[in-house]
Amino acid sequence: MLNSMQLDGLASGMDTTAVIDQLVALEQRPILNYQREISDLEVTKGAWRDINSRLDKLEGRTTDLKMSSTFNSRTANSSDKDVVTATATNDSNEANYSVTVHEVAKTQRIFGEKLEEYSAESNDTITINDSNIDISKGDSLSDISNKINDAEAGVKASIVDDRLVLETTETGVENALKGTGDVADPADANLSSSGDILEKLGLLSTDTQSIVNEPQQASNALIDINGITGITSSSNTFSEVVEGITFEINPNAEVDPGTNLTASADINVSKDTGKATNAVQGFVDQYNSVMNFIDGKTDYDEDENKGSVLQGDSTAMRLQMRLRNLATSAVKDEGNFRTLSSVGIEIDRNGVMSFDKSKFEEVLQESSEEVASLFRGTTDKEGFDGVAQRMDSYLDQLMQSNTGLIPRRLNFYDNRIDSLNDDIEDVQRKVQLTRDRYVEQFAAMESAISEMNQQMSWMQSQISSLNVNSQASNNR
Repeated sequence: MLNSMQLDGLASGMDTTAVIDQLVALEQRPILNYQREISDLEVTKGAWRDINSRLDKLEGRTTDLKMSSTFNSRTANSSDKDVVTATATNDSNEANYSVTVHEVAKTQRIFGEKLEEYSAESNDTITINDSNIDISKGDSLSDISNKINDAEAGVKASIVDDRLVLETTETGVENALKGTGDVADPADANLSSSGDILEKLGLLSTDTQSIVNEPQQASNALIDINGITGITSSSNTFSEVVEGITFEINPNAEVDPGTNLTASADINVSKDTGKATNAVQGFVDQYNSVMNFIDGKTDYDEDENKGSVLQGDSTAMRLQMRLRNLATSAVKDEGNFRTLSSVGIEIDRNGVMSFDKSKFEEVLQESSEEVASLFRGTTDKEGFDGVAQRMDSYLDQLMQSNTGLIPRRLNFYDNRIDSLNDDIEDVQRKVQLTRDRYVEQFAAMESAISEMNQQMSWMQSQISSLNVNSQASNNR
């Protein structure tokens, strides 16, 4: 088959490639129409994908408002965080607790002899809290320290001034290290060795197998709460003394059992309105984000006489109307809290939702259960579905995978775009066949013209030759 470079001007002098392109362009018109439709569908699909994303975030905010912890949470404030702090669960009572710290829980710290350029004289095994740590002949203090740390035996090892230092990882007397000489029953010891390496390191005495140097003894925390004395814990955390309250003693609290120096602080447990307030504010902000976005996509610009991508889309308009109705309609027929406006949430004539935090916090303090039911009430318990329950159910219908309105709509756009791309490929194949046919036809034309030109040239040469011979004959 001849290509365009072979066709152009071979015999006819015509720009055959340009002629073919013009003829083929008529066949390509459907492709341009399909491409414009695909472009429009992509824009529309993008708008619905953005709506879906914003609705998904709105559903997350409604989920927060369906949780009891959002409205029933408690906060525990300390008068002196350098002494004690506390956390409270939703089930804790609102109350005050006076905490006096007599002693804080501490870890135990021991150290050995100063040993410069130490090297283990033989193989040995150190046992700490049932963990066996093999020491090889020639091991340095650093090697021994690393092996103890790698064993994770409940102690941290370090080297200070060429001395091996061991410190328990957990506070409390029950976690302290003990040689056989430190306990009445040798079976209670948890620091020993198969040889004499602990004695040579200076951690245990040679004669009694007792700990030699103990600059910090392990201790339990000792506190009083509201006058109740003798409350102890192996750690600085007290989680079972008061139901729903966990007290955390500051390990650096300035106390000294030797001098009876104590430290005190008051813990106040009250309602945490901030969590509910933040949840409602997040809901309001995301509701406005959804509605503002849809407004922009369904708007009509009168100056430019042009509508936005979803202008006139009945589904988008129904979605907006439904969301607004869910946010403004009453959830029940009686009571002080029947609508969102009763707790400080209003929607103006432009559809913008606003939030009066002060009013909300006030009514939440006075009637927390009723306010909570306005959002999270269910027909099974309260006899009605709250705003968050209703909106979450509707949003689920919109966005549920495969069956939701928006996923089905997005799937429609994808299928339509795929179909149009298939149509484009069909047209492209037809266009190529048409181009090939034109190329062959023009090639045949050029070939015919070329042959005619050759015959004409031969005839002219023959005629010219006859004229020459005739003239020569006449001149004789």
